[in-house]
Amino acid sequence: MTQDKPTYQDLEKEIIKLKLELKIQDKMINTIPNPLFVKNKDFIYTNCNDAFANYLGLPKSKVINSSVYDIAPKELADKYYNADCELRDNLENQTYECNVKYADGTFHDIIFHKANIINEKNEFCGIVGIMLDITERKTTEQALKENQKNLLELNATKDKLFSIIAHDLRTPFNSILGFSELLIEDAEDFDELETEEYLKLINTTAKSTLVLLDNLLNWAKSQNGPIIYKPKKIVLSSIIEETVKNSNATAKIKNISINQIQTDKIAVNADENMLKTILRNLISNAIKFTKPEGCITISAIPKHTYVEISVSDNGVGINNKTLKKLFDISENTTSKGTEKEKGSGLGLILCKEFVEKHKGDIWVESEIGKGSVFKFTLPLYNKK
Repeated sequence: MTQDKPTYQDLEKEIIKLKLELKIQDKMINTIPNPLFVKNKDFIYTNCNDAFANYLGLPKSKVINSSVYDIAPKELADKYYNADCELRDNLENQTYECNVKYADGTFHDIIFHKANIINEKNEFCGIVGIMLDITERKTTEQALKENQKNLLELNATKDKLFSIIAHDLRTPFNSILGFSELLIEDAEDFDELETEEYLKLINTTAKSTLVLLDNLLNWAKSQNGPIIYKPKKIVLSSIIEETVKNSNATAKIKNISINQIQTDKIAVNADENMLKTILRNLISNAIKFTKPEGCITISAIPKHTYVEISVSDNGVGINNKTLKKLFDISENTTSKGTEKEKGSGLGLILCKEFVEKHKGDIWVESEIGKGSVFKFTLPLYNKK
């Protein structure tokens, strides 16, 4: 029994049904908000949704029956074509990221998801692909990274400020402890005038330490992010004199003299808190590594656009191996002083960072048994 041939009416019904199915399919792909496209085995576009046409800024009629070379710049078209060839020859599915320029001129971060179309004979027939816009996600990720970076910087600043406060307060407290221990242990050896002198030194050091603590805490409170650099005109000699005065009590315990070579009224363009921290650290470092009865000298030599400041001592000196690591934070070099004084190893690291904030340089010259000279540069104040 033979099957009846389809009548004209049957064919017409099938065509109407097929058209309806195609229309439904077209509606379906157009409801997808992401650009979607279909290519045949020759990589010619056979269909796309409205979102894909809008991305290109072309009507569908211009897209369908075109190749990627007809609708994209050659450099980008080459990239898409090579990706299609790789998918056809080696893969079933393909995902890659690309920065794409939309018709409105804006650039978007896009992830392409593509798959092979295979017929019943397992032959390659084409490609279907969809574009996922991840620009907003990438922007959010970048913002999160920036926030994380800022939080790390804030945390580093907090740690640094605590280090500065702890480091700068250790020296005067050592003076107070040193003098008080002398009075307690050797009280019988001192006459009334010597006892009074030591008590005055303890009182003076305590007062200056309180002022230093207040200044450090106020400075710390002002730092809401990375340590702020606020340069202004500063008469260098006055800052050196103040720092020397606050260091004399510590030096007196070891009978070390601190000499300041007077210079003309040199004015520098510097951050006052940073400069004080640099000088405090270099002077306390010199005291630490100078033997009793030693000498420390502070001088300043103006150059063309900067001043070179030196803190020299006739202490124990530094060997070449240690010299190379002094300003390296990864090494955190620390040594005990001539009287077994302890340190954190952070003082010179802070000095280097603060000098570099001023676009200056810091270095050291030293010879074992003869002493060290720490030098740094600051910009001269230039009244414009």
